[in-house]
Amino acid sequence: MLGISSSSRVVTLAWNSIEHLEVLLTVPAMGATINSLNVRMDTETLLDLAFPNAAAVVVDALLLDDEGELGDTARAVVARAASSGIPVIVIGDSRNLPGEPPLRYHELVGGGDNPKYSWPDLRETSVAFVLHTGGTTGKPKSYEVSHRAAMLHALAQLTADAAGFSSRDRVLPLAPLFHVNAWGHPLAAIMAGADIILCGRDMTPARVAHMLADEEVTVACAVPTVWHDVCAAIGRDGGPRPRHLREVITGGSAVPAAVKEGVEEVLGARVAAAWGMTETLACSTYERLDPTEGAGIPIPLIELRTTPRPPDVPSAGESGVLEVRGPLVVGRPRADGWLDSGDLATYQAGGHLKIHDRVKDMIKSGGEWISSVDLEQHLRSHPQISSVAVVARPDSRWMERPIAYVVRTDASVDGHELKNFLSARVPRWWIPDAFMFVDDLPRTGVGKIDKPALRNGCLSQTRRNS
Repeated sequence: MLGISSSSRVVTLAWNSIEHLEVLLTVPAMGATINSLNVRMDTETLLDLAFPNAAAVVVDALLLDDEGELGDTARAVVARAASSGIPVIVIGDSRNLPGEPPLRYHELVGGGDNPKYSWPDLRETSVAFVLHTGGTTGKPKSYEVSHRAAMLHALAQLTADAAGFSSRDRVLPLAPLFHVNAWGHPLAAIMAGADIILCGRDMTPARVAHMLADEEVTVACAVPTVWHDVCAAIGRDGGPRPRHLREVITGGSAVPAAVKEGVEEVLGARVAAAWGMTETLACSTYERLDPTEGAGIPIPLIELRTTPRPPDVPSAGESGVLEVRGPLVVGRPRADGWLDSGDLATYQAGGHLKIHDRVKDMIKSGGEWISSVDLEQHLRSHPQISSVAVVARPDSRWMERPIAYVVRTDASVDGHELKNFLSARVPRWWIPDAFMFVDDLPRTGVGKIDKPALRNGCLSQTRRNS
């Protein structure tokens, strides 16, 4: 009826729902490709990523009925599809439907399996998914993922020192399905025979806390901010504490010591920190011994190395440029097969990786380099600091100087206190020139701190809070 073929791309705009997951599994099995789009990107970017290759658009009714920017964007994508004669499939009921009556997801699948449908015999190298980066440094980069790469990544995730899911687990992936297929954890969980719990749109800390307890979740996956907020909500509101949770997997940014301690004390679980990139299908290393410092050891089929820095690449101690190779790399490596990750890293005892900073986030002050990540880690160790981001601000004398954006839990903490706190931990010239106290930090569509937005704010920022 829809004419979906092996050359088709099906666009999805949806939250983490069972219907979205069904589409992610079924469309590639038909030989077509899933183009899962980040609902938080701007309208122009989404239109560019979705068209002109879309054969169908699957959209969540909750997005169509959203009264904010998300709704405007979703309605624009649907309107473009409808005007181009592209089928629109709506999950749920919406009051904002396109002019032509859309197809309703539940009516399409309500009849169950079609005995006349013949599932194709696919080549493992055929494309299953198109993944997109967050676009924090410009237009998002897009990468095609073969069935083979997706399968190998899922198998690698099931090893004991990676995600290690089993059929006894109940997995709650809170990373969005439009972000590297929720870090690949749903595919791995399905392969293991584990149960999957999906949260939909509502990811408020109180609801996540109830889901952890009520659904008897054993493993949950989200960025550190989510775990900070969930622990704070339980401590503040006296919400339920999970009884079955054994581990939270977190990534996307360094794990603050306070988050690790909160997960252990409030949630009764251990923390596994994961490092990875869209270009490596995410979660390429895992660290459990010291998730606040290390990035861990690589999963099977991922090969890592650090190479000497070129003269124009900043220094972070004895670090080198981290490069990645293997069949899980879907980015665009050099001719020798190695992909430059853009990170500066070293290896610690036992081969555990330590990420020092992104090359682009290093701050060059008076000809010397300052690691923004190291500064952030030190500031996060302050008991009244919940979140922080350090970025460069142009300086007429030093070229660049660090400035810290800080979310504090105690309004009495000021810049003088934080300067004194850092003075015993870092060189004096590393200490930020200003501390800007904010209620929250801007974040990208996948939950990472949006440093480019902060840098742009620095250019016009004249107020000093230190």
